[in-house]
Amino acid sequence: MPDSPSSLMQEQQLKAKKQQKIAEKVRTGEYFREARMMYDFTINDPMSERYIYVFITFCAAVILMIAVIAMNNLYPLQSAVPLTYITHDIVEDIPKVKGLQTYKNENPSEALLRFLVKNYVILREEYDIATFDRDVNGVKSQSSEGAFKDFQQFIDPHNPESPIKVYQRHSKRKITVLSMRRTSDGMEILFEALIDSRTDVKKSHWRVNMSFQYSGIELDPKTDTVKPMSFVVTDYTSKRLQDIK
Repeated sequence: MPDSPSSLMQEQQLKAKKQQKIAEKVRTGEYFREARMMYDFTINDPMSERYIYVFITFCAAVILMIAVIAMNNLYPLQSAVPLTYITHDIVEDIPKVKGLQTYKNENPSEALLRFLVKNYVILREEYDIATFDRDVNGVKSQSSEGAFKDFQQFIDPHNPESPIKVYQRHSKRKITVLSMRRTSDGMEILFEALIDSRTDVKKSHWRVNMSFQYSGIELDPKTDTVKPMSFVVTDYTSKRLQDIK
């Protein structure tokens, strides 16, 4: 049903009023202010907020980085103390890494065995009251129960030949291994003992016969790594050969 003439007239009057209102706003400049406000609301404000968010994110990242650096600087809680080592002979006194093999292509397992045997003899035969406990623990860790029991009986202060009773605090006994030879049941070692009593120095030659259980150096074919090595002394006897004047 078509609109009546009265409704068409009212609609035209409304459009005319709107046009007059727009024309008035254009004349007064209010139209342009509203357009600028709308542009700011739809374009400028979101861009400004985006820049603000980017700036806040950057500040937060900087603060986080500073906090992480500060936390890392707090640990460890105990400060590392440098070790001062005083030496008069840098070449001789500073520890050095030295190969165990005495000749090229030597079996590494045999070279290691020779080192272990030599070290065991030194731990067992040397005497210094300052390192006595350490040496006893070293002998214990590489001896069978029976071998260590014999050693305990030997160093017992009630034994007249015990180094504790003989040397006490006034003397030291130093050992120099002269030679080592494999035997059918173990190894034979010849060494020189030097006793320094501050007033006199005595030297003597000794022979040690040692039996042991040694696993050697083996690679695990599954993991391609070295299997755990074991070295246990099962029997140990020493004999004085001669005194050196």
